[in-house]
Amino acid sequence: MTTMTPDIASPEFDPRDAVLDAALALLEARASHMATIDEWVALARAVARCQGMQTVGYLTDSDLDQVVEDEMDWDPQRDGPLPQSEDDTEPD
Repeated sequence: MTTMTPDIASPEFDPRDAVLDAALALLEARASHMATIDEWVALARAVARCQGMQTVGYLTDSDLDQVVEDEMDWDPQRDGPLPQSEDDTEPD
């Protein structure tokens, strides 16, 4: 459940509350499958770039499995390594 954030001009406004409200809304949307994997990956990429990290650090194993399954555009250098499927493993 999200709360109403005070007006940005208000002395009670705390930007951390606004970020928290937005994050909670995103988590709720993803949990309800209202945010698609494409939207989720785009968000993870944006945050990763701002943080100087790789996208893979912001996705769950389930998200990464879906990226592989959907054959999404993925750059291992920028986004990080994807889990290898059984088909990709080399025989001993």
